[in-house]
Amino acid sequence: MKRRFPKPEVEPDAPEVPIAPTINVALLLVLFFMMSAPMIYHSGITISAPSLKKASGQKKETEVKVNVHITEEGQILLNNESVSEEEFPQLLAELLARSTSRIVIVSADENVPHQSVVTILDLAKQKGALKLALLKRKRGKRK
Repeated sequence: MKRRFPKPEVEPDAPEVPIAPTINVALLLVLFFMMSAPMIYHSGITISAPSLKKASGQKKETEVKVNVHITEEGQILLNNESVSEEEFPQLLAELLARSTSRIVIVSADENVPHQSVVTILDLAKQKGALKLALLKRKRGKRK
């Protein structure tokens, strides 16, 4: 009688790799990069809306205000006086040096490009502004 041996099971060439953990890691990496990307482009400019304070004499009379308005024509009004783009940085620095609160309030006409406003905000921060505020003016009114 001939003895028969059981046939050995044929092993596949490559072992099967579980794909679910690999997909989980890939999705976690995508999620991590999506959440950390905005931090890379953070500009450091913080903007706050101006708040109304009680009129209880807390405000100093010698306080120098810095109001900047950009018209649709690209004209810059510094405290309601027209200034050229060349002299604006110097005048802004002088006003901020005399101001105790160093707050710059920026407003713009409706059709002014956002880049113009951001440029003014950035310049004000460079010249020493501690706080920046955006002001929305009512239509048809210009002080």
